[in-house]
Amino acid sequence: MSFVIVAEANLALANFAASTLIQAGFESRGVDSQAEALAISMERRTDLVLTDFYLASGDGLGLISALKNKSPETVVILTTGLGNEELARTALISGAFDYIVKGQNYYLELPALAGAFIERYHRLRTSADSDVQRYRLQAQVELSGWLDHNFKNILSAVMGSLALIDFNNPDQTAEKRQEYLADSLDSLKSAVGLLDSLTAMTNVVSEDYEPERQSIVVGAVVDEAWEKVKEMVSKSGQTSLKKALGLINFLNNTRWLPPQQGVYRDLLTILEALLTNAAEAMVQTQDPRLLVTVEKLGNFLKFVVRDNGRGMDEKVQRHAFEPLFSTKGQVGVGLSLTMVRALVDRHSGEIHLESALGQGTAVDFTYHVGI
Repeated sequence: MSFVIVAEANLALANFAASTLIQAGFESRGVDSQAEALAISMERRTDLVLTDFYLASGDGLGLISALKNKSPETVVILTTGLGNEELARTALISGAFDYIVKGQNYYLELPALAGAFIERYHRLRTSADSDVQRYRLQAQVELSGWLDHNFKNILSAVMGSLALIDFNNPDQTAEKRQEYLADSLDSLKSAVGLLDSLTAMTNVVSEDYEPERQSIVVGAVVDEAWEKVKEMVSKSGQTSLKKALGLINFLNNTRWLPPQQGVYRDLLTILEALLTNAAEAMVQTQDPRLLVTVEKLGNFLKFVVRDNGRGMDEKVQRHAFEPLFSTKGQVGVGLSLTMVRALVDRHSGEIHLESALGQGTAVDFTYHVGI
């Protein structure tokens, strides 16, 4: 049985509305103050609060805001006889689920209205919960695919190199065996780097986190990130991505910047992830172009990574920063923007993206530098 609180400045009217709801099968209480409505909602599970703008103590907007903070699962409806659209908009901004303009038949229609609001809210919640489950499953699939793709390639390379070491072959020199062993070690180092990237995405930085800062040449970091992308793609087995990478006109317009104090590894990881995503977005692009720029804004650097790839629609953009959300379809060797945002947050920065289907994507982020 649903429980409904009715808040009115006139307690008699609040009790009358409550009795109307009780007769229709609800549980209900009438109150005339913001404090009493809040107290009751804290004492027991409340499905719906109907509050007038005017209360004997406090007001409806204050009650809506308080309930949004203290009991976000409670459906709150503003009831008003004013017919004031500005007031209604303010109520919705404050957290109201909807509003009712009281008409002549308000009390007769109240039970049906209350039931409809509760049903609509639960229907929306069910849909939202389904979306959450779907995105979680999608994230799991994306993570499994990422791990399978990257680590299978790396471990295959390790096993292949080790298998070439043949101590029973008198013609195989020690130098050749050392070469095979070095190749295996390089591949294992790549695996460690991938695990570091994955850890960075979910790492919670403590309040006493003190990164090791050093003098870094930003232009060189951008170049190194691009070289790492090319190296990773060359090992990925993605023929279409390899072909696209060879056609990309890469422009690094950051070499003018003098050395800055920063965390080299974090900046390298951010740029590598963004450049990888950009390269993947240009697989089917004619005349693919990728540009990285930077400007100094006080103690921050503002980077922009811009490509002319396939772009993203509005739906994909809304979810682009969710953990391991895929924007790549069947092509992809990198991690999502979640890792990038975690690292940008670590350095007190912000990240944004602008994109449109068929028009490419621009990702800008700020990065704190200096002591």
